[in-house]
Amino acid sequence: MTSDCPSLKEPAESRNPASEAVTEELGAIAKVSADYERFKNHNLLGQPRWPLWKTLTAFLGLSLVMYMVCASETMFNQTLASLKEEFDTSIFAQWIETAFLLTCVMVQPVWVKLAEKFGRPWPLFASIVIFMAFSIMVGAAKSMSVMCVGRALQGVGGAGMMPLALVVLTDILTPSERPIYMGLLGAIVILGKWTGPLIGAALLEHSTWRWAGYLNLPVGAGALAILAVVLYDMPTPPGSIARKLRDFDYLGVVFWLGGSTMILLGLSFGGSEHPWRSVIIICLFVFGFITILVFAGIEAKLAKWPIIPLRVLSRPRTLLALVASLFIGVCMYGTIMFTPVYYMFVVGEGPLASAKHIMWVVLGGCLGSVVAGLLVNVRGRVFYREWAVLGTAIMAVGYGLLYLWPADPQATGKHAGYQVFVGLGLGFCMQQVLLAAQAGLPVDEISTVTTLVDYARTLGGMIGLVIGQVILKEKMFETIRESFSALAPSQLEGQDVVGLESMAPMLSSLPQSIAQPMYDGVVRALNLVFVADVPFAAVACILCLFLANIPLHVILPAKKSEELPQPLSDLYKEPELSAP
Repeated sequence: MTSDCPSLKEPAESRNPASEAVTEELGAIAKVSADYERFKNHNLLGQPRWPLWKTLTAFLGLSLVMYMVCASETMFNQTLASLKEEFDTSIFAQWIETAFLLTCVMVQPVWVKLAEKFGRPWPLFASIVIFMAFSIMVGAAKSMSVMCVGRALQGVGGAGMMPLALVVLTDILTPSERPIYMGLLGAIVILGKWTGPLIGAALLEHSTWRWAGYLNLPVGAGALAILAVVLYDMPTPPGSIARKLRDFDYLGVVFWLGGSTMILLGLSFGGSEHPWRSVIIICLFVFGFITILVFAGIEAKLAKWPIIPLRVLSRPRTLLALVASLFIGVCMYGTIMFTPVYYMFVVGEGPLASAKHIMWVVLGGCLGSVVAGLLVNVRGRVFYREWAVLGTAIMAVGYGLLYLWPADPQATGKHAGYQVFVGLGLGFCMQQVLLAAQAGLPVDEISTVTTLVDYARTLGGMIGLVIGQVILKEKMFETIRESFSALAPSQLEGQDVVGLESMAPMLSSLPQSIAQPMYDGVVRALNLVFVADVPFAAVACILCLFLANIPLHVILPAKKSEELPQPLSDLYKEPELSAP
């Protein structure tokens, strides 16, 4: 760890405040880690290492939770055009995806703060039940508006499932176990997000899209049963429910949700429902950021138990990990959402056949995540930084190669190889940035930082999706205007990406001389979508260079136990962690 610490013998005049801050932080971490080295065989709950069967059973339940929400997030990607025809409306079609992401991003910190106040199991169980209940609403929807409302409320449950699965897994593992299981869980995340469109398309083709909602019921019930059996002995913070409810940060929740809603709606509306420079979009961003600033003031001055303690953002390493995760998230949807467009337009494949091609990303991503998880800890040294730098660099090169995506459908080797390369890079870096953010933190801050990293990655995914859709839409509009000069501009107004995708069957019936310019335009648009991710991956790579390789020791809160909030002072006091 000394290799990551700046020298303490530099002349005073050669030092700078940022370097001294990092040195001071790493020195404090080294001292606390040494003091509590004896707890390396305990998990963050102060319990001795769980038996292997119990750990694997808990991991199975948490994997089902994570897979379920990640697959549901993207399951309707290949069915939007068909849903638009079934409901006989183009209104809200794009919101089937966006509504889920909006609520899934906004509510994450609230769920985790509930878990800190009332214990991990019950908020996790409640989020699964909410997710299952509104999955029924999604499956039974008779109109597009009901469908979108169901997806938004389903996302409220998903907002608890994703971060709490990460938090619970972090809690129950010892430091030596955590990298391995986090790597495996990263593979589950990639598997879920990238197979979601395939499952949705298969249901549409062979049964009905409504099973995309109903399938969550047996999976969710199985996850609940498993987790109820293995998480029964997770400690619950002491204290009366009345006191916890009284001290909860209600004002912070209101301002957080209000500010987040305005900013995320600005991202969703911009470039589609309203121009980016319109008054509505500008007002959403301005008032959204002002509300978030008020929220920060509430957290700093008024909240007894803040949703996001601002002290966790004072560490340079935490900020680096959050921004790097944001940029990695921007790159996540580059292939999953837009690769099938090529096969639908140019090759003329259906939803299921076009969705099968993104399995190459799954192959690379799962392999990369598992390998990095197994090899991040070698001979007692950790290599989060090296894997994160390697992964983001590979991802940047991979998206650069996708810019050269061949227009020839027969070039299957390059199509598959480029996607494997992107997936491999994502698998290498995604969970390693999270582990680097968790390392060296007091135990009372790990759940908050874990949630913020997942939040940043999910928010980045939404931003990346918006960027890709805007590029694809504008480039294809340009192609349509060039190819069909007689088409009035008013006929293009109000069109979205879903409407453009529904043109694919029509293009296949046109003469080749008329359709070919459209096919070429699709390839040019996708090239731009892919290359737009290169700078984000490159910046993430640069940021990861500054992450410190700090061991994952159990570190108690820096304050004395009596100075901590009541639940933590009892839950994490030293006698509970005493070595046998």
